[in-house]
Amino acid sequence: MDASAESVDQPLTWRGSLLARLPGGRRSYWLVVAAAAGITGLAVAAVAGMAGGGPSLGELTPVVVAIQTIEAGQPLDEANTETRRYPVGVLPPDAMSALTGDEVASAALHVGDVVTAARLGGIPIGDRTEVAVPAHTAMPPLAAGDRVDVLVTLPISDESGAQTQATLTVANAAVVTDKAEHAVTIAVTDQELLPVASAVIQGSVTLALVQSG
Repeated sequence: MDASAESVDQPLTWRGSLLARLPGGRRSYWLVVAAAAGITGLAVAAVAGMAGGGPSLGELTPVVVAIQTIEAGQPLDEANTETRRYPVGVLPPDAMSALTGDEVASAALHVGDVVTAARLGGIPIGDRTEVAVPAHTAMPPLAAGDRVDVLVTLPISDESGAQTQATLTVANAAVVTDKAEHAVTIAVTDQELLPVASAVIQGSVTLALVQSG
């Protein structure tokens, strides 16, 4: 049996098969291996770039992320959110980089969700307290975010016992946080809370628009 026949009977490894099929034999084989290694290296670099916020995805930037389910209407705070760093290229343009402490979810947020301005509702009220004031036709058209002065008209008696009325301002630039059919919710300071509540009980309250939201 000649050498050529004997070589046919030998099983080919994947390297031997590739050598047998490539023009140039062993030299071409190593060129293919080198090219494959180069392609693999590029792929690994691309993946590493994605994971680490490489040039293709932009620099890492801090964003606020939900760490537990936050229902609509629930305030956001340090207990249900945290700050993480993500590549800027994968973030929505209105992603929140920090919270001020007044944010309220306008839609449910789930674990891992990036907090965006579009998913926040409510009006920042700081340390103010919300009070519902009965609505009536004398009030101007109001919307959340408007600022109003709160005026109350009370019956008083003069020295002779004659009845008259006096109008007093009990809150300045209160924040309108909600408008319903029969009530307007406003946020007032701690000093204004009791006078406003008393005015609602005892007299006729009027809201005067001083600044549109």
